[in-house]
Amino acid sequence: MEKLRKRILILNASPRPHGNIASMLEAMAREATQEGADVETVRVADLAVRPCTGCMTCRSRLECVLPEDDAQRTLQKIADCDALVIGAPCYWGNMPGTLKVLFDRMVYGLMGESPRGVPLPLHKGKRAIIVSTSTTPWPFNIWFRQTRGTVRALREILKWSGFHVMAAIERGDTRQRPVNEKDLTRCRRAIHRVL
Repeated sequence: MEKLRKRILILNASPRPHGNIASMLEAMAREATQEGADVETVRVADLAVRPCTGCMTCRSRLECVLPEDDAQRTLQKIADCDALVIGAPCYWGNMPGTLKVLFDRMVYGLMGESPRGVPLPLHKGKRAIIVSTSTTPWPFNIWFRQTRGTVRALREILKWSGFHVMAAIERGDTRQRPVNEKDLTRCRRAIHRVL
């Protein structure tokens, strides 16, 4: 019997198609592909996503009332994947706004809630990896909650969605020291934790 291929979805939230985040995620994608996984990368900057209106109707209807756009299509990709990798540069100690808008629109498909309002994870048992970069020098990127703030926010979303974060890679000082081979090796090792 043939072993099922793992389906890995990579969300690249960097607007730079050839930047540090892209290099790190590409290293992971190549490694996972070589190990026999099916890998799909989605660039968040390329998506057409209208902002959430906060109507809360999706909580009861289990679908967004806004016309279908890339938010619903990305949510389906998350539902179909076995593991999720999110790469996000640090913007003001948090994820880029484009990624936040995407997650706001997908909340109904990431977590449900009990009649008493208790969150119910809809992706229980799936694995995830977080990658974040910052121009803030190390260790200040961690002490001043720059990459650490981005990772914290993404961990929160993933936790309530049921994902188990297997690794979080934080890289500071990217203005002075762009991502290097040591960082890429770290990424290639990390992807094995979700295969």
